[in-house]
Amino acid sequence: MSYLQFKSHNQGPLQDSSAKQTKTQQGSIKRSFSNWIIENYGTDYLETLSKQRSNRGAERFNNCVASNQPVVGIIGGGFAGMYAGLILQSLGIESQIFEGSERVGGRIDTWYSSNYDASNDQTSGLYGEMGGMRLPQYSEDMLPVQHLALAVNAVLKSNDMNDKLVEWRKFYYDSPVQRMRYNNMQEPIEAQDSSLNSLNFGTDEGGDIPMVWVTPTTQGSPTSTEYLPINVILDKVNDKFIKALDESFAAGFALLMPFDNYSMWAYLTNVFTLGQLGEYYQESMGPKDANLSYNVTSYLETLNVGTGMYSVSFVEMVIAVYDWGGSTNPYDPSDPNIYMLTVDKGMQNFPDACQAVLNLESGVTADVGYAAQQQIGMIKGTNDQKGYSPDNLTAAAQPPASVPQAESSPSTPPPASPAKQRVFLNHQVLNSVHDSSLYDGLGGMKVSVKDNSGQGETIEKQFPYVISTLPNGKYLNGQTNVDFFEGLSFSKARALRESNYMPSFKAFITFDSQFWAILSERQDAGLGVGTSDRSNRQIVYPSYGYDADAGVLQVYCWAQDAERLGALTDEEAINECIKGIQYLYPEVDVMAEFSGYDPDVTTKTWFWDNHAGGGAFAMFNPGQFKNLYPTLLTPEFDGCLNFAGECCSVHHGWIVGALDSAYNAVYNIIRQSGDDALLDQMERTWGALTAPDIDSRSTRVQQMLR
Repeated sequence: MSYLQFKSHNQGPLQDSSAKQTKTQQGSIKRSFSNWIIENYGTDYLETLSKQRSNRGAERFNNCVASNQPVVGIIGGGFAGMYAGLILQSLGIESQIFEGSERVGGRIDTWYSSNYDASNDQTSGLYGEMGGMRLPQYSEDMLPVQHLALAVNAVLKSNDMNDKLVEWRKFYYDSPVQRMRYNNMQEPIEAQDSSLNSLNFGTDEGGDIPMVWVTPTTQGSPTSTEYLPINVILDKVNDKFIKALDESFAAGFALLMPFDNYSMWAYLTNVFTLGQLGEYYQESMGPKDANLSYNVTSYLETLNVGTGMYSVSFVEMVIAVYDWGGSTNPYDPSDPNIYMLTVDKGMQNFPDACQAVLNLESGVTADVGYAAQQQIGMIKGTNDQKGYSPDNLTAAAQPPASVPQAESSPSTPPPASPAKQRVFLNHQVLNSVHDSSLYDGLGGMKVSVKDNSGQGETIEKQFPYVISTLPNGKYLNGQTNVDFFEGLSFSKARALRESNYMPSFKAFITFDSQFWAILSERQDAGLGVGTSDRSNRQIVYPSYGYDADAGVLQVYCWAQDAERLGALTDEEAINECIKGIQYLYPEVDVMAEFSGYDPDVTTKTWFWDNHAGGGAFAMFNPGQFKNLYPTLLTPEFDGCLNFAGECCSVHHGWIVGALDSAYNAVYNIIRQSGDDALLDQMERTWGALTAPDIDSRSTRVQQMLR
């Protein structure tokens, strides 16, 4: 979903070397992290799976498949729910998906102005992403998202639905001319001029940071390049863990995980010492055994994330570094550029494409899925090498020359298929209750569904298996006399209640002229993200629509910044955002350029919503990886109830987290059947995603696919 943006305004001398190290092992860091947690803290999870697979799951599963009944009821039509449905569809296993809102996609949601028209150059850029808006193009961990797009595109082409194809365009992550302004600086600066700028944080400039931290120096630098000492801190914090992980995953995680009980703030102010700065240490900073001060830590939080975000797990923050490392080109370590993608004409087109395929009788075939894996480098091609050459990239998103072409196996297009509804919109699940008497005493789930597409009647359904993909906050169903789930284990109920979610705020504001593009003279080269310490924090410049007069700026912030803006009325929040934009553009009369407050025409704000359930994406607090993650993955009721969604993954805040969790839920259900042929077909079609179930079979299949 790509909500977070971990970045610094300054590239210190150590940061470049760390990024190069990250490239060598980025692809498997998240899978290894998941497996390491399960191996070391997942005893109950593995024992529960073993018991469920030795019970009556195979009989329950196979009886329903034989009768062509829906085997799996899926709660929620976000990416986790739809991916689970697409996998099952490809295996010939029936499912039904119930989505409470009027659209699919969950927290992937594009706002389109009422004036939007894709065929008109003047209005085709009047939209913005309310949820996930980008993904790293070459990160091995993130490639399953592109694989999904290729797989559904093949089915859409066979069914003459070319208008629904998913195409990727370039997302401009940063630029040398993106603006920055903090602490009442006299005027904003550009990123290319920021590396030696204190941003008024120094005590001599009205701030609270001792000048030793924000005074340019070459002391300790491996070259004669000047740097600000404060900007090498996070490199030194991460460096020992990066090196350890690079040498040995097991040893690296053994070094990292003892600090899972610390927040990022607690680690910096209670564990990290000035002496750990090594060659960059100066006596005037303080004693070597002293920790970082409140003011220095506040600076790091302010410049790199948002107000209050350092309260989350230290491990969460360190591992996030690897996700962003995957934004570079793994085929060329000397390439410093950031490569990211977004869906052409809006991310909403992606879940809509998935829905179109799910509502066909047949979907993705194994040959198509396998070839798609080769086309993007998930697995090696016919030449025994990995390459990257998907056919759904727009011109600006084409790979650089250093990225090799993929050589994929030929595949037969999927056959055209009649319609078959599996996705039910405006169908709100009220509760899901286990009943051991169902299916001849083998057990199953009763599901109550309110059909809001008609008269609002309640429909009673039953399934041998349910996959619930809702955000944890949505399990407060607001109904009288009935809970969403009944009889959950203590550990599961606690995990659903305690898992931390991060608030997020976005606003989309239309202006009559794109003054930001005119002033920068970059146009289609992209502008990236402007930053400040005002309440709006970030301005995400559009990566499209520069041929038009008018354009949309997106404001984006998280944590306490989001909560405070979200507490305002819609119009008040827009006013605050305009003041923040004015702060970055003092030479422009921003209010005069504002197209006026007109909800859904010129403006839109998003702060959680009634379908998000109290938070935008998971962001674990200290100790939650070790204590809650395995529990979130554990099926309930003899395997009848499975949970998915990006919270049930190590990829918090990314689409691939939803995919991984759904893959794992389906994997657990099919493992109950005891049918290895189905699992082979699943992994050949969809790849070997993170299924944190440590066994020899997963290793065998992964070796088969290499």
